[in-house]
Amino acid sequence: MKGILPKILGAVTAGTLKDFAERCATPRVTQEAVLRKIIRQNATSAFGLDHGFASIRGIEDFQKQIPILSYGDHAPYIERSLNGEGGQLTVQKPILFASTSGTTGAPKYIPITPISKSSKSKLMRVWMASLFNANPGIFDGKVLTVVSPEVETHSPGGIPCGAESGHGYKSMGRAIKSHYSTPYEAFEIHSYDAKYYALLRIACGQTVSMLYTCNPSTVLLVAQKMGEHTEAIIRDVRDGTLSTVFGIQPEIRAVLEAVLQPDPQRAKELESAAYRGGGVLLPRNVWPDMACITCWKGGTVGMYLDRFDDYFMPGLPVRDVGYYASEVRGSVVISDEGSAGVLSITENFMEFSPADGNGAPQGDQLLLADQLEAGQQYFIYVTTKGGLYRYDMNDIIEVTGFHGSTPIIRFVQKGKGMVSFTGEKLSESQVITAVDKALVDRKGAYEFITAVGEVPGDKPRYAFLVECDQPVSEEQGPAMLGAIENALKAQNPEYASKRDSLRIESPVLRIIKTGEFGAYRRREVDKGRKDGQFKTLRLTTDTAFADEFEVAEEFSKTTV
Repeated sequence: MKGILPKILGAVTAGTLKDFAERCATPRVTQEAVLRKIIRQNATSAFGLDHGFASIRGIEDFQKQIPILSYGDHAPYIERSLNGEGGQLTVQKPILFASTSGTTGAPKYIPITPISKSSKSKLMRVWMASLFNANPGIFDGKVLTVVSPEVETHSPGGIPCGAESGHGYKSMGRAIKSHYSTPYEAFEIHSYDAKYYALLRIACGQTVSMLYTCNPSTVLLVAQKMGEHTEAIIRDVRDGTLSTVFGIQPEIRAVLEAVLQPDPQRAKELESAAYRGGGVLLPRNVWPDMACITCWKGGTVGMYLDRFDDYFMPGLPVRDVGYYASEVRGSVVISDEGSAGVLSITENFMEFSPADGNGAPQGDQLLLADQLEAGQQYFIYVTTKGGLYRYDMNDIIEVTGFHGSTPIIRFVQKGKGMVSFTGEKLSESQVITAVDKALVDRKGAYEFITAVGEVPGDKPRYAFLVECDQPVSEEQGPAMLGAIENALKAQNPEYASKRDSLRIESPVLRIIKTGEFGAYRRREVDKGRKDGQFKTLRLTTDTAFADEFEVAEEFSKTTV
């Protein structure tokens, strides 16, 4: 072990994990205490006054007085906070609004307060203690982290809006910062290609012991870009330079170049690594002593994980970062195996509704953490220290076991009407709006069937199934596809980001033969579906659904 951070972690790991385990032994007691504290701290907030927090004595009162809420229900308070008004959802004023994709065209802004930031940090310490306990070599070298910019814009009230990951990276303590591979400024490079090149040029000159990023598609992108830029990386490491081929803002280039020094010896090591990789740099040869990768492993990301062995040492531990979103850090993963983690009952109050076979919640009375059963799936509703109350995450989780008496959960999927391969969180309403905008000239002359999320190769894409009254020409098809793509990017900034960074492939447009949708409907009614209640999901990952329709023409990027 090298540096001060491993010594610190070695000293506190056992105590941190012991305290967490003790609180997980009595989940109802822990949850009662967490909820009472949230209510007491925010009784004089605008939300607390509007909802009678002063009269709430416990869980039963809370559930009676506060309905299940969506982002839209929180939005008026958030809007006032964005305008600079204090004391809205919490008594504390937000220090950042984490911007993330919403279920409508507008992004969501999740308030981050000093207390909610501290709350997530406490959970991060438990996660880190467990990770270090299992993989003590993670800080023997540098940690390569990929985050988004902390500040993308400012609210009307002057509060930063951007990525919580970038904010955390910038505000981390000195001990952890000393292990960063890359200065924060690199993440503010505008060009994706330039950003990844800068990250890799710097990291390849170092010994990297851990790669940390939420999305496994980013892990693969790092590995692929490394091989793509093999010659330039080796040259820059040898000369102590940063290639001018890539457009980097001058002020950021100056910061990055200041940390670079010529390193002929390391360049020779990289040449040898490239030779072992068949002429390209591969992470397993560049960083042979890497101790761990950390990223999401649950939900729909298995296709990415399956390819890790192509680039990294086979058997390299991969630790899930947990059920983690801008809204809540919902679990703490304490094992390298699988994706399941312990419910974060020590910092958040959580409720659950059993999910039926069609991915819909059942019943009106929500369950608590101590009432969940192993092997069952549930929708999750969270109350956080950041000011979200009985907030519907539209996520389905499954209980896989227990840590003490507290459920261990894994993320299964988004709820109905939403698909997320790489974190784009594309919603049914966004897709419908995008198609309506793109095909406005054909209003009334087409039937939008659905968008199908599929994985034809290494990366996902979306196929839009549309039936038109009139044939679509070779000139019209590409134009329609381009219009849908642009409208969808405008509807969902995270989809746009994933497309621009090549983590999602170009969409395809499939023009379905006239009459096909009507025939499908008739088949379904013949099977017993009620004609008057017939509905079709406009967004799905069920690729078998697309096989129900005969395609007249398909348009893709190659035809645009």
